[in-house]
Amino acid sequence: MVRELTVLDADARHAQAVAWSPDGTRLVSVGQDAVVRVWEAPGFRPIAKLSGHQKSVNSVVFSPDGDRLATCSTDGTSRVWSFATGRPLHTLVGQRMPKWSPDGRLLTTLSRPGQVAHWDGESCQPLGGFKVADRRLFCLAFPPGESELLVGGTGPIHRLRLHDGAPIGTLVGHGIAVASLALSPDRTLLASTGAEGELRLWDTASWQPVREVALHAGGVLQVAWSPSDDHVAVSCDHVIQVIPVRGSGPVERLEVGIKGLYGLAFSPDGRWLANAGADGRIRIWRFFE
Repeated sequence: MVRELTVLDADARHAQAVAWSPDGTRLVSVGQDAVVRVWEAPGFRPIAKLSGHQKSVNSVVFSPDGDRLATCSTDGTSRVWSFATGRPLHTLVGQRMPKWSPDGRLLTTLSRPGQVAHWDGESCQPLGGFKVADRRLFCLAFPPGESELLVGGTGPIHRLRLHDGAPIGTLVGHGIAVASLALSPDRTLLASTGAEGELRLWDTASWQPVREVALHAGGVLQVAWSPSDDHVAVSCDHVIQVIPVRGSGPVERLEVGIKGLYGLAFSPDGRWLANAGADGRIRIWRFFE
């Protein structure tokens, strides 16, 4: 059972993305006012602001150890911050959608046009990069093992050799463009969404599709996994759909009533789901048994 717990006025314009600290004691939100906001949890009182970006901040992600935060902005930069002090550590020009590898040793970004770049996960020194067949890229993910990268854009999902981008295979099914990629916490399943309005689940051992769900909705279609691997949440226009992964349980529909529901994330203990919206608010949904 789910109910809305609280609503945070987070941005004068659009709130774009959210991320929980690995220990679950902090929630970070970003949006079009270019400010990175930190909220305590529980309680959700604002406790810090990180300033430096000049335009909308569109994504935010923690390093695996929780010490650093990476953001990207339409000002044309990705930034890495010390989370403890709020101090900016590195600015990566022309990079977007930064994401750390699971061991934290690599930071990977998307460049323009159709480029992937690697950086040292600690020093952010450049480690090279490669071009992908699709001109436009929207998302990336690190599959199990340490030798591959998944990239989604205007073509299929590409399985690429991590360090040089050599093609390994493709996951074909989304008809228009790949909107989001997310590995389950146990890394046995990949969730992907496409602009045609479908959620697909893939087995990461065989890379075969195991489930397709028609969302009957549009929007940015961002994905979040519950920590227990048993549910996937997808943000759609006007509604968040919480979909059971196994079995035929009912889909929870968290009706919001606004067009423009963007990034979302489960807290590490699975009690809360946070979502950023086009009305400038962060909604916190509480999960009950």
